[in-house]
Amino acid sequence: MKRILLIIVVLSLVIVAGCSPTFIFNNEEAEPRNEPSIGRYTVPPNFIPQALVITALGDSLSQGVGDEENLGGYTGRVAAEIRTWPGVEGVAVENTAKRGRRSDQLLAMFQQGELTGPVAEADYLSLTIGGNDVMRIVKRDLFSLNMQAFEDELILYENRFENIFTAIRSINPTVPIIVMGIYNPFSLITDEVEEFDQIIASYNEAMQESAEADPQACFVPVSDLFEGNKNLVYHTDFFHPNSKGYDLMSERILERMEECGLSYKE
Repeated sequence: MKRILLIIVVLSLVIVAGCSPTFIFNNEEAEPRNEPSIGRYTVPPNFIPQALVITALGDSLSQGVGDEENLGGYTGRVAAEIRTWPGVEGVAVENTAKRGRRSDQLLAMFQQGELTGPVAEADYLSLTIGGNDVMRIVKRDLFSLNMQAFEDELILYENRFENIFTAIRSINPTVPIIVMGIYNPFSLITDEVEEFDQIIASYNEAMQESAEADPQACFVPVSDLFEGNKNLVYHTDFFHPNSKGYDLMSERILERMEECGLSYKE
């Protein structure tokens, strides 16, 4: 772990502030459609044309930090695709995510009732949380990193994540939840950080387990998209995705939504 210290210090110095619009609205009405289906999507017989709301929860990845094209990160891109689905008149994205947010902070927002409205009105919900929980340990134990500290924090994280899921379901029992996995940004600098790969995998496994226990939730793994930077997927802060990175995440989300049965298809 000692070899990681220099990497962490360098990354801490180069990460720059980023921002993304909190609300992204797409009020364009879909053109009249006469055909029963478009591409791989089909309108169910009982489907009523409607405007949908996508609520984004979590940290900087849900917020869209690093997206040079200002398209709202992966949430905005997915919303743009959903707007093309037959019968969808428009999509509004309510982005409650914030850079640096941890799972304990997100849970506190639920406990204080701050997210009741956005979750209650959501037709789809996206969630990214956990990366900052890992980074809190990195910053706290910068000069004495050890696996045990991450394993201890993982136990607390698992409990908080389950409580977040419970809070969501108490507000909106049926909303489809898109659970985004996290990735190891240190692979951008070196491939000699196997410990962090193990840590990230453990957090992803905890999220996937909770998602798979919910019939209306879908876990989306993304760690493989950010192994190194062969595909030039990182923002200039060497930490967040850039526009191409968010493009790849969005493609993966749409694929997983079909596999999980959360989209209309032929």
